[in-house]
Amino acid sequence: MGGRFSAVLLLVSCICAAVGFCGSAEDLPVVVAFYEEGCPDCARIDEVLVALASDLPASAVRRYEISEPGSMRILRRLMAAYNLSEKTATVPIVFVGDTVVVGADRSQELKLMDAISRCARSECPSPLARIDLSAFPWKDVARLALLVGLAVLLALLQFS
Repeated sequence: MGGRFSAVLLLVSCICAAVGFCGSAEDLPVVVAFYEEGCPDCARIDEVLVALASDLPASAVRRYEISEPGSMRILRRLMAAYNLSEKTATVPIVFVGDTVVVGADRSQELKLMDAISRCARSECPSPLARIDLSAFPWKDVARLALLVGLAVLLALLQFS
C-alpha cells in the first residue's frame, strides 16, 4: 500500500505542477506592448522599454508582434477593456497597469517612463487581467477533470 500511495502522490504532484493547480499562478505582465517588425517608432519605444524594464521582473513585460496569430485579438480585447476606439489601433501601443501609451513621440516616452516607474515602486495591475484570453476556459475544465480523477483514484485506493 505504501508504494501505491507514493506513486499516487508523485502523480498528483506532477499533474498539479503541469496544470498550475497547486501553487503558483501564472505571472501576468504589468507591461504589454504591441509592435510591428520594421516599424521605426516601435523600435524607439522598445529601446525605452528595455531601459526602463530593468527595474521590473523579467516576466513583467510581454511583447506581441501584431502579425503573429492571436496578437490582434488580444489587442482588440485590451482596447475594448480600456475604452479605446479602433482609430487608436496603431503601433506601437503599450499598456502599463492602468495607462495606455500610443505612439513614440517624446511626450509618449515620458508617459511610458512615468507609468513604468510607478509600477516599479508599487504593485500595478496587469492589463491582461482585464480580459479573458481564452474563448473557452480549458484550464478550468482540466482542473475539474483532475479533481474528479483524483477523487475516483483515492476512492479506488481506499477500497482496494
